[in-house]
Amino acid sequence: MEKKIAIAGTGYRAVTMFGRMLAKYGSEHRARIVALYDPNPVRMQAAQRLMNTEAALYDDFDRMLRESGCNTVLVTTVDRFHDEYIVRALKAGYDVVTEKPLTTDAEKLTRILQAERDSGHRVTVTFNYRYAPYATAIKEFLASGRLGRIATVQFEWYLDTVHGADYFRRWHRKVANSGSLWVHKATHHFDLVNWWLNQEPEEVFARASRQVYGDQGGVRGERCSTCSVKDACAFAFDWSDPVLVALYREAEHVDGYWRDGCVFSDQIDIWDTMTGSVAYSGGTVMNYALHAYTPFEGYRAIFTGTQGRLECGVLETVIPEGTTTFLERVQHRVSPDAAPATFPLASDGTDRFVFYPVFGGAEVIEVPRTIEGHGGGDERMVLHWLDADAPDPLSHRAGTRAGAYSILTGIAARESVAARRPVSIGSLVDLSLLN
Repeated sequence: MEKKIAIAGTGYRAVTMFGRMLAKYGSEHRARIVALYDPNPVRMQAAQRLMNTEAALYDDFDRMLRESGCNTVLVTTVDRFHDEYIVRALKAGYDVVTEKPLTTDAEKLTRILQAERDSGHRVTVTFNYRYAPYATAIKEFLASGRLGRIATVQFEWYLDTVHGADYFRRWHRKVANSGSLWVHKATHHFDLVNWWLNQEPEEVFARASRQVYGDQGGVRGERCSTCSVKDACAFAFDWSDPVLVALYREAEHVDGYWRDGCVFSDQIDIWDTMTGSVAYSGGTVMNYALHAYTPFEGYRAIFTGTQGRLECGVLETVIPEGTTTFLERVQHRVSPDAAPATFPLASDGTDRFVFYPVFGGAEVIEVPRTIEGHGGGDERMVLHWLDADAPDPLSHRAGTRAGAYSILTGIAARESVAARRPVSIGSLVDLSLLN
C-alpha cells in the first residue's frame, strides 16, 4: 500500500530531513507527501517550494485529515503541540509518526497513550540516534553479554556554542514549549541508554543551572537583527542560510516568531547545565550530564560491568582556535578528521570504543565514522520507516513505550530539580498504560 503522508508543522526539520529524504527515496518505497499543514501560510508555502512538492496546503488540521487522502500523519510541530496533533490524528483513524520528544509533560503523555489504546492505531517516535552505526555497534556489543551485569553508566553529552546556543534563541528557550532540554534534547540520550541497557528507568535525582545563557549574560536585547551590540557579540546570529530566511525571516510578520532571539534574554527559563542520577529496573545506575556551551560536540559513554569496562566516545564537530564570532564558528566547525581530536577514542576515518576485560588487556573495536545527519542515523531511520517489513533484530523501531520512558526520565529530572529530591517514574503516570 502506498504511504500517503501529511506533515503537520513545516519548519526546518520537516524540510531539511523528512522532506528531502522523502523526495530522495519516496518513489522507490511507494511513499509521497500529499499534504502540508501549518498555521503560518508563508512558512508553509516556502516549505512546499523547498521540498519541491505539489502537496496540498492546509491551515486547518482537521480539514486536512478529512480531505487530503493521507493515511499517515507526520508531526514536526513545536513540542508543546505534539499531543494535540497526535491525539486528533489517532482519533480520526490514522497512524502517526512524531519527531522526538513524544510530548512535554505527563498529562499530555497520558492523553496520547489513552488515544493510541482506544484507536488501535500506532504512534512511531523518530529516535534517529538509535540508527547511527556507532550507537548500533554499542548495542550489539552490550547485547553479547561480554560486559557481564552492567553496574553503572557514565554518560556525558556536549553541545557546542553553535548548536547549544541555538536552543536559547528559539522557542526551545521556554519550558512551556520544549519541556526544557531535559525533555527536548535529553530524550535522545535517555532513549539511547534505555535501548542499550534494555532496561527502564525507575527513579531520577537531578540538578540543573544556567551558567552561560539567559540571565547569566551581560548586555542583552530582544533579537540579534535589531541589537545595537550585535557586532561585538560572540553569539550574534547570522542569516546566511537561505532556508532559514525563507522559513522564518520572511514568515515572521505572520506569527511574530523570531528565529534570532537573544541568547541572554531574561525570558529564558531552561537550563544549560544539567546533571542527574537515574536508577534502572535491572539494577544499573546512570550518572548523566549535559553542557550546552562546550568547544566541541559529541558524547562519551562508559559502561562498567562485572566482566569489564567499555569506554565509548563520539566527536562530531570541533570549534577551531580563534573563531570568536558566531559566524566564524558556524563556517569553521570541522569534523575530527580535520582537527586535533580531543577524544582519545577518535582516530582518522573511524570512531572506536575500547573493551577492558576485568582481568586485564584491551580490545579496540573500530566503527567507520559517519557524522552526517545525526551520526548517519537520519537516513537509516527514514529508510527503515518506509520499509515496514524490514527486519528489526535490535529493536531500532520505537513506539510510545520507548517514547514515554525517555521523556518520563526528563520530566522526573525536571521535577527533581524543582523539588530537590528523587522522583519516581511511577509517580508521574499510570504505567499500566504502557503495557
